Amino acid sequence: MHISKLTLVNYRNFAKSTFAFSKGVNTVIGENGAGKSNLFRAIRLLLDDNMVRLAYRLDESDFHRGLSRWQGHWIVISVEFDEIGPDEAIQALFLHGVGNLEHDNVSRATYNLIFRPGKDIRLKLAALDVGNMTALDALQHQITIAELHISQRG
Repeated sequence: MHISKLTLVNYRNFAKSTFAFSKGVNTVIGENGAGKSNLFRAIRLLLDDNMVRLAYRLDESDFHRGLSRWQGHWIVISVEFDEIGPDEAIQALFLHGVGNLEHDNVSRATYNLIFRPGKDIRLKLAALDVGNMTALDALQHQITIAELHISQRG
């Protein structure tokens, strides 16, 4: 089993980026400040049990730096695994996440962490008239970091 793809949306210095990985050793290189540490932190937020608790404390500084305002936006971190082996313990982890126990072994799976506004805020955003920037601005001013929720999906 190996990580075959990482997708980051609105996370730190990544507006929307996808990284493909090959089986074996991969090298991540880049200039200072390019986001190498942020890339690895994102993976750890999903996979490291100690970091998962920290994910619940994401804050404004974790949103993409290019956003004029973070309120109303989502952070999505998605890791895709490929060549998942037949080992029962590994299969149980992925089968439990997708809730489908009737199919054969899983060979590919995705695990997601989504940091987004709560349902009530999402419904208010969806109900806004297209182009009504005044109402959008007023609603965005009401959104606090405490109203954002983490969801994890296998």
